[in-house]
Amino acid sequence: MELHQLRYFLAVARTGSFTRAAEREGLAQPTLSQQIRRLEKALGLPLFERLGRGVRLTPAGQRLLGYAEAVLGELTEARQALEALRHQVAGRLRVGVIPTILPYLLASRLEEFLRRHPAVEVHVLEEVTDRLLEKLTGGDLDLAIVRLPVRRPHLVCSEILREPLVAALPPGHRLAARAELEPRDLEGERLLTLRDGHCLRAQVLALCRHSGSRAQEVLETDQLASITALVASGLGVSVLPAMAAGSAGGCVLRPLSGRAWRRVGYVRLPRRFVPPAQAAFTQWLKELGREFSRKLEQRWGAIRPPNSPAASPALAGS
Repeated sequence: MELHQLRYFLAVARTGSFTRAAEREGLAQPTLSQQIRRLEKALGLPLFERLGRGVRLTPAGQRLLGYAEAVLGELTEARQALEALRHQVAGRLRVGVIPTILPYLLASRLEEFLRRHPAVEVHVLEEVTDRLLEKLTGGDLDLAIVRLPVRRPHLVCSEILREPLVAALPPGHRLAARAELEPRDLEGERLLTLRDGHCLRAQVLALCRHSGSRAQEVLETDQLASITALVASGLGVSVLPAMAAGSAGGCVLRPLSGRAWRRVGYVRLPRRFVPPAQAAFTQWLKELGREFSRKLEQRWGAIRPPNSPAASPALAGS
């Protein structure tokens, strides 16, 4: 069993295709197929079932997958550890961020980190949580900034801040005169939400269900900017993360009572050695989180975490 054969095996398993795997590895397809056959012969078991133009793992292939990822992951980690000894806080850092965090927390401040560590090259990917976690576990990202918790026990999670969720209303709305709203006040309103797959959408709908509110969904989009523009025009109401308040021009924003808040943090793969560039970035994230938390508290007040075991996880943002 050769290391390059394991790498080719993982490429086929992840792409579901010998053709795409060969393109990814920069090989001719017959060469890659030959290496897979040699691996199967060495193991004495078939690893893939051919299904038309695609393939799927056999039980033996499924068993090998975790070991192959671990072996190649350890090799990558060893190379990064040795590379770090030569370059210190330097190198490429691949960061995934969900769309309801990147524009409001990271976008205006990322240049600050790059000035502090000019030898670090940061590549940012904006995607929904599930896709970021797939890329993280597949080795295509170094860390992901998401809403917590992430219920995958093999990942390391660290919270950087907690923020309120706030109601966004059109000017002149019947609820705009109130200083604070309860989730059940949104009963019967036209609710503007993000598309399915966004964790904020799931949290907002859980908040409504828990309060007994039956708000009517009339829009699904991938952009909070679209939601705030439509709220300002009078089409409906929405629930936003407080960090997006500065981009909600034309909307009336009101805090929601109770436990309407979310936890924001980063997740990464467990590893014995964290490259200096990644360690510096997560330290900077924590500093940014503390600063942002102070600003949120000044505007919206302190968040009161749930102190009862009966509290709803969806409302607690946990």
